[in-house]
Amino acid sequence: MKTKKDKTFDSVAFFRVIKEKLAEKMAGMTLQEQHDFMRKVREGKIKIA
Repeated sequence: MKTKKDKTFDSVAFFRVIKEKLAEKMAGMTLQEQHDFMRKVREGKIKIA
């Protein structure tokens, strides 16, 4: 049986936190506002982490 080594970076936990932050910021936005917001995030105009 292999032993499990400790991770220095847990991507699942990281992206769960990012998802929660995005959900908080997008709460109450219309669909079009959400699209514009996510476009700005992808372009780097808005930082989440």
